[in-house]
Amino acid sequence: MIKKNRTWIWFFLALIGLSLVAVVTLIVYNLGQQLKPEELTAARRLWQEHGPRGYQLTYTIKRGIQAKRDTFVVRVRAGRVVSASVNDLPEPKERFPYRGMDALFDNIARFQDFDAKPGRPRTYTRAIFDKNTGALLWYVRTVMGGQERVEILVDPLESLREPESRYHPPQSQARPAFWAWPFGIE
Repeated sequence: MIKKNRTWIWFFLALIGLSLVAVVTLIVYNLGQQLKPEELTAARRLWQEHGPRGYQLTYTIKRGIQAKRDTFVVRVRAGRVVSASVNDLPEPKERFPYRGMDALFDNIARFQDFDAKPGRPRTYTRAIFDKNTGALLWYVRTVMGGQERVEILVDPLESLREPESRYHPPQSQARPAFWAWPFGIE
């Protein structure tokens, strides 16, 4: 009687097993890359503590699979938006609260709240934040199984110097402190 060679079965079982390990590893890795609310909160806190108060922010938002792009340029002074444009067209002041780094953080938080509701399709969401200032550098949100996609790409921030006070008395008119005058201290 001839013994049949069945080593080929073990080869294919090992191949299937390794394929399953690879798929599970990729799923676990991608789930670990997802943006968590705690990460967004930490980045926002870092931005509030270490972000510049005056800056020019330029970012591009791509929506959908066809990647329709809108480019925003926002100028912020003393933490408030003073000008904004979309695709080189100026925006009215009523739109200013929806622009700037704080508004980007608010929009991402709204998406996270929306996606966390029961019955919503799964989403893939990632973001990269600046390690020093907490500023958003890149964000993507994709609804699984659909064509809904948003990507935000932020150019490096341009720091703007805060405007100095408008009144500068000439040095000859500057008076010494009130306590220095009677004592002849200048």
